[in-house]
Amino acid sequence: MNKYLIITCFAINGFIMKSRSQDIERVKEINPSPNGNSSPYNFTVANNKLFFIAFDPTNFNKLWVTDGSTVNTQMLGPAGGVLSSIANLVAFNNKVFFSFNDNINGQELWVSDGTIAGTVLFKDLYAGTTGSFPYGFTVANNKLFFIADDVNGQRRLFVSDGTAAGTVVLKNGYIDLFNGLTSFAILNNDIYFRGDNGTGSGYGLWKTNGVSTVLLQPDVIPGTTGCNYVVLNNKVYFSAFDYTNGSELWVSDGSAGGTHIVKNIGPDGGGVLGSGAPSSLVVYNSKIYFPGKDDINGVELWVTDGTDPGTHLVKDILPGTTGSQPFDMMVYKGLLYMVCSATNELWKSDGSAAGTVLVKAILPYSKIAANWNNTLYFSNSFDNVLWESDGTAPGTGALKVQNTNNPVSAYGADTRFTEYNASLYFSGSCYLITSGYEPCKLTAGTAAVTSFSFTGNGNWSNPANWSGGLVPPASLPPGYNIVINGNCILDITQHLQAGSSLTVAAGKSLVILGSLGIL
Repeated sequence: MNKYLIITCFAINGFIMKSRSQDIERVKEINPSPNGNSSPYNFTVANNKLFFIAFDPTNFNKLWVTDGSTVNTQMLGPAGGVLSSIANLVAFNNKVFFSFNDNINGQELWVSDGTIAGTVLFKDLYAGTTGSFPYGFTVANNKLFFIADDVNGQRRLFVSDGTAAGTVVLKNGYIDLFNGLTSFAILNNDIYFRGDNGTGSGYGLWKTNGVSTVLLQPDVIPGTTGCNYVVLNNKVYFSAFDYTNGSELWVSDGSAGGTHIVKNIGPDGGGVLGSGAPSSLVVYNSKIYFPGKDDINGVELWVTDGTDPGTHLVKDILPGTTGSQPFDMMVYKGLLYMVCSATNELWKSDGSAAGTVLVKAILPYSKIAANWNNTLYFSNSFDNVLWESDGTAPGTGALKVQNTNNPVSAYGADTRFTEYNASLYFSGSCYLITSGYEPCKLTAGTAAVTSFSFTGNGNWSNPANWSGGLVPPASLPPGYNIVINGNCILDITQHLQAGSSLTVAAGKSLVILGSLGIL
């Protein structure tokens, strides 16, 4: 009868540097100067190409394009112009539109089809060297909407069908986005925006489909708390301010009568901009979850079904007037995950108070960068090291990929990473992979090896003694297994983590000259 010695550990201290089935690759070293960074940002997919803005010491910030390979990553321009004036990429009609100052026409609307020859001025909206400074690019109803200045510096609403002749002014007068957004809110074929109230004495909520432009509410200012918007059941939800309730949660079905406050969460009202202060709206399980505050609690997790009675506090995570301040939320594995900035913690919720629980403390200034490859990724501006999470405390820690023992870092203007052709793109840095922050991608890599068999005789670290030449990592993660089917001499330090195992077959031996650590 064969007998086995099984060593299994029971406790872990600290976080785990994990090895998942993924690799990091440098797309291109754009800025090869010592300690140089190209710091790419605005990753935008159009016509099955990935566009982005990146820096090199000769050309400064320019438009680049890639198919994911080094050889097909090239700078598109535009040539010359005002240094680093390129901004605001948006995909439309299988091209990218953007703002750029060529030092001749001023800051104007440009377009690229992914070739150098096809990267050109699209239309000079304000003749002369001043420029119209277009921004707020939003695609809806098969049209491109944006804001640009006129000769008096007054912002105007434009719409484009993708041709220069079909790029026209929709509305003159004061035009603005919801505060905190970089594009217009969209419901069905309409965009929603802030504009004058028609009397010249205030602002209101407007909508347009590119043909008909309508004032919905004359004295409501949308987005004063920097809130985003979400769509649920054919209605758009957002934060708005009026002089009765302050900043609260509003809803619109696209009609004047169907545009109203959902609930006065912080009933101090009276023009107090802070009020309920809803922000970071997210749809989960047919309801809307968001950070908000009443007159008792600080900023905590709230939920609404779109009615006043159905709008309430989910859980007071950090009692007191400050609150836990959940500000970044994403649905993952059927639950709602959130970063609480006041406590520097990752939490998850099933929508109930009892089901809202702590996952793990994380780094300050962390944001959820992506949900990719069945994993959550977190960027931060504390030390720039990427973190990952599988939704558990042991599975939440600094990112370590298969093809390097070094931590992966991210730094740049984009707080969300971009998926393209089954890879995840971002401004990344990793020792021996890049010399600075360059366009990088995470790839699925090969399946991680979790079982190892020692079949030879002698030294542990000799690949010839292991099946397939696969030597176990020095720190064995949970779920990994080692079987000693020979006479082995362990001459290095080997760490076993909770849920991993080491088995010595009957009649075989393991002689430890180094150390066998239990983590």
